[in-house]
Amino acid sequence: MTSTFRSTRAASSAARPSGRRRAVATATVTMATLVASVLALPSAGAQEGPQGTATATASGARSVVLTPVQRGQLLRAAAGTSAGTAESLKLGDEEKLIPRDVVKDTDGAVHTRYERTFAGLPVLGGDLVVHERAGARTVTKASAARLTVPTTEPALAAAKARTSALDIAGREETRKAAVDGAPRLVVWMATGKPTLAWESVVTGVQKDGTPSRLQVVTDAKTGKQLSSVEQIHAGTGTGQHNGSVRIGTTLNGDVFELVDAERGNSAAYDYDTREVVTDDDDVWGDGTPADRQTAAVDAAYGAQQTWDFFQSRYGRAGIAGDGVGARSYVHVGDGYVNAYWSDACFCMSYGDGENNERPLTTLDIAGHEMTHGITAATADLIYSGESGGLNEATSDIMGTAVEFFTNSPKDVPDYLIAEKADVYGTGVPLRYMDQPSKDDVGYGASQDYWSKDTKYLDPHQSSGPANHFFYLLSEGSGKKTINGVRYDSPTADGKAVSGIGRESATDIWYRALTVYMTSTTDFAGARTATLQAAADLYGMGSAKYETVGNAWAAVNVGYRFVDHIAVDSTNPRRTATGQQVTWQIQAQSSRPGALTYSAKGLPRGMSINTRTGLVSGTPVKGGEFRPAITVKDAAGNCRTVHYQWTVLASGGDVFVNPNRYDIPNWAVIESPLTVSGRKGNAPADLKVTVDLYAVHVGFYVIDLVSEDGRVIPVKGWSQGPVAIPELHQTFTVDASAIPANGTWKLRVRDNTPGNFIVLPGYLDTWRLGF
Repeated sequence: MTSTFRSTRAASSAARPSGRRRAVATATVTMATLVASVLALPSAGAQEGPQGTATATASGARSVVLTPVQRGQLLRAAAGTSAGTAESLKLGDEEKLIPRDVVKDTDGAVHTRYERTFAGLPVLGGDLVVHERAGARTVTKASAARLTVPTTEPALAAAKARTSALDIAGREETRKAAVDGAPRLVVWMATGKPTLAWESVVTGVQKDGTPSRLQVVTDAKTGKQLSSVEQIHAGTGTGQHNGSVRIGTTLNGDVFELVDAERGNSAAYDYDTREVVTDDDDVWGDGTPADRQTAAVDAAYGAQQTWDFFQSRYGRAGIAGDGVGARSYVHVGDGYVNAYWSDACFCMSYGDGENNERPLTTLDIAGHEMTHGITAATADLIYSGESGGLNEATSDIMGTAVEFFTNSPKDVPDYLIAEKADVYGTGVPLRYMDQPSKDDVGYGASQDYWSKDTKYLDPHQSSGPANHFFYLLSEGSGKKTINGVRYDSPTADGKAVSGIGRESATDIWYRALTVYMTSTTDFAGARTATLQAAADLYGMGSAKYETVGNAWAAVNVGYRFVDHIAVDSTNPRRTATGQQVTWQIQAQSSRPGALTYSAKGLPRGMSINTRTGLVSGTPVKGGEFRPAITVKDAAGNCRTVHYQWTVLASGGDVFVNPNRYDIPNWAVIESPLTVSGRKGNAPADLKVTVDLYAVHVGFYVIDLVSEDGRVIPVKGWSQGPVAIPELHQTFTVDASAIPANGTWKLRVRDNTPGNFIVLPGYLDTWRLGF
């Protein structure tokens, strides 16, 4: 689906289509291999041999190995009971479940992943996982929204959707664009309210020569673009040969084919001829790019090692878990400096690199790209926003794991991504897992830590926090040398993290991906998924469980465990007197049982719910407050966290709402403000002060809405100068016909033209002056 390397274009919000592929298996006659010696090098941290024989001992629930036949039986059984499952989950009458993947644990628990349909239409972003343990049933959903649409009859015809998709592809500079088949009517659910939509797939060529498969989703009523994502994201790098290695081949008549019968008939093809690579004497390549077989040997070896890693560690028979091998195409293009996985053809494609001298066939590239296929077959993380960063990081994580698993003397394992690929001509890696921001060459740095802007970045940059988390969980923070490579990993809070070993970290991530993540999982959801995976594997009260939480806190996701209790120490946003406010204390314990809460020093008018930790009320006095919140668990562990809380004076002649409201692209938000203590109507010169941040604030339309629904225009749409990023202005409006007291709302609409690709904005503060 996506590549190892950076896209030169920012990703748009998107979901992948639910269509799947099946590879063509080549008939086999016999098996022959080229024998080679492979030296095993010692690795630091958690140890594993070249064939991954040193496996971590499980202390909790682990997945059992399912043969393709057993997996198929479980999926057929789930399909036979899907109607009852939907009823037990209280899904609507028009919803149906289609089983897509299944995991069974050693304790008998079964986790079944379903796609949903509504009135026969595919639902994009509506996937869910049903967990059945000892007679109890729970569910993990990609979206908590109620699945329903007013009608399944589109107001716009499919032809209009086709035209819109081609227009969007044109704006994204897709060459030779053509819609692949007819647009498909779907329900779009990935980003909020379910919407009847058209899904179109546009094929063509990207600017750098990479094949394009652009999925476009448009509103079936208004024609508005809901999503656009490039399913093939290619990158840049250089190839490295693996030297003399053992590969699987098949004798077919009097020629040998590069087809691995032991691994689902995985095969290597020459892209120019579209035929499987063959040889007369079963001696392949000469280690130089002048021999066209050399790249095919490296590609076959990468596919072999990726298969063996997932098979030996997790019992996974191939990328889709169905025992079917993937195809690898070599010699793609002329001087093509890219490699990519495509789920549409279930295949890997490798360019020959600059001057056709450096094929992109390294182990970490192969492991990375093929992991995109595993992600597509399991959680199917949408390749945009935070889920896109997790998708990309999953491939970095598993590609690194494949490299350590192989333990090749030709490619000594490390936590560097594509370190052999001299992408920038300076001999530096493409990405660094110990400190992602060190990759600040050419395209801008990846993130070391999560922030509110993470979801707006290209997935290759937003993958940084998850990559950093994995390194910290594996090896810990600070300076160290592993396999001759020096690392120095920082943390967001300056506090140290002790690693649990690479094998345990990899096992936790894989279980989280295959059992608990869904297509829309974000970084907070990944923290929850990995903690649940750690609880399954090692126990909720284990040190490894708490280290997972602490490693996430070290990249600014969630909070650390201290005395077995984790409490979010982020200060509450400033608020204002006279305005109702809630502040939810986020806390958890690694020990079973309920938590209790208490507070000291809250602003007058505020109180805390001792059972839920919800702080609520209406502050009556402004000032700086330093409340202390104490959390106690059922085991008697106790933790107190001190905060700073600013309360602005609001009332009299000036009323303030200081809460930030993010404004998604082309969306509308409303920010409420309660006015009290005034007499009569509002004045004819009511002052509305707005602090708004956006790439171009001129494209935003602002209205004031009274409690009874009357709308007063505040700011209209304007083209104006390009890229004015802030608005700090007081507007005067006539509100003399409306009572002053009541709840007013500031309505802000993003009316940015559809051909502008910009980051969403946010309303920071607004106030009324009487």
